[in-house]
Amino acid sequence: MRGKKNSEWNLIEFPVIEAAVGGNTEALNGILKHYEAYISFLSIRWFYDENGIPRSYVDEEKRRMLEIKLVTMILNFEIVKVA
Repeated sequence: MRGKKNSEWNLIEFPVIEAAVGGNTEALNGILKHYEAYISFLSIRWFYDENGIPRSYVDEEKRRMLEIKLVTMILNFEIVKVA
């Protein structure tokens, strides 16, 4: 696991995080875009159709709730710079 670069891990760069914490909407949207697939995955609901076949769909209310929680946590996050 050692030696991997940020680009290999697909991490969000610190200046983007710093801007998002400061309330920059472009940075916040970038972070939401970064986590879009994961949030959709967490929002999947399963049901059985009339033939008993399992089906899935993305619960938009749950997806929106997770996005709001992420933005709230980013805006409440404190960056402490060590000298």
